[in-house]
Amino acid sequence: MRNRAFMMLGFALVLGVSSVALVRNLLEGKGAGGPSDPPLPVTTIVVARTALTFGNRINREHLQEVTWPQASVPPGAFGTIEEVLGVSGGEDRVVLKSMEPSEPILASKVSGLGGRATLSTIIAADMRAVTIRVNDVNGVAGFVLPGDHVDVMITRELDRDTHATTDVLLQNVKVLGIDQEASDRKDKPQVARAVTLEVTPDQAQRITLAQQVGTLGLALRNHTDAIAAQVRTITLSDLKSGPSPQAQPPIAPIRPAADPGFSVRILRGTVATNHQVTREAR
Repeated sequence: MRNRAFMMLGFALVLGVSSVALVRNLLEGKGAGGPSDPPLPVTTIVVARTALTFGNRINREHLQEVTWPQASVPPGAFGTIEEVLGVSGGEDRVVLKSMEPSEPILASKVSGLGGRATLSTIIAADMRAVTIRVNDVNGVAGFVLPGDHVDVMITRELDRDTHATTDVLLQNVKVLGIDQEASDRKDKPQVARAVTLEVTPDQAQRITLAQQVGTLGLALRNHTDAIAAQVRTITLSDLKSGPSPQAQPPIAPIRPAADPGFSVRILRGTVATNHQVTREAR
């Protein structure tokens, strides 16, 4: 009996060790992706090594090649640094849209070889660029920067005393440049004399006409607010303060004083008496 007990105990011990080893192998296989999972296909693309801003000329020290999942390569990406730089001795590309370090270099964000960083290269195909003159007041004290969105307002004075009005001409318009600066990396206020906006052809006509008949001003929008607001024309009557005339108590009409009539004096000997006589109503 004792030998049989020892044999069963040994069998149980071997079975336990085998089970532990089997579970461990299964867990290690699952953590490594398992032999049944094929490796994820990858490729190489070019990314920015440093931050790049509008107008920068792209050199080799600005670029690096990294491994990238082949299924998620963005359209317009470059596979090698040589594709970005072109043939040896060729002209450089320039940055059209700012890029952060490790961001893929895309054809839509850089010019062609020997290209220039001009305003026309960053305007959408169906849009136009139009410039309006501003000062430190109607230009929002210089806090409007390239990449911001603004509302354009027009103030007209048909009659300076009674018929001055302000209307919202356009809403949610993108700012392309301030004076001759189009970089969206600027983060400090700059008092400007001119602001260039990206608008449709119809909006460009409106702005051009509005500059001839009135004064234009800008209102800076929140960067997440793209909903058109319900607006109305503001006139001089909207600037009045205090209670409205309707709220004032009415003035009581002035009534004429009652007719006192006339007095009759009667003498009886040496005694005189006065009698008040009222006038009969007609």
